[in-house]
Amino acid sequence: MPNNQQGDLARTIVHETPDTWPTLIEVVAYWGDKGRKGRRRSIEIPADQFFGRGGAPMSGDQLIAMVQRLRQQGPR
Repeated sequence: MPNNQQGDLARTIVHETPDTWPTLIEVVAYWGDKGRKGRRRSIEIPADQFFGRGGAPMSGDQLIAMVQRLRQQGPR
């Protein structure tokens, strides 16, 4: 297909509004037996990276690696 033509999916009607997608995903890890009142560390993931807008979505392995890094770094 020549570069100046759109594919079939690019011409479809989108029924979701832009505000149905978050702009940022935050993964939070808490330490201590008081749950959310304990110490914590977090990672923010841009929604484009997480959902794959503009490329491939984040894999489960990538997300697990981020959580593992949070665990290894420990609370702040």
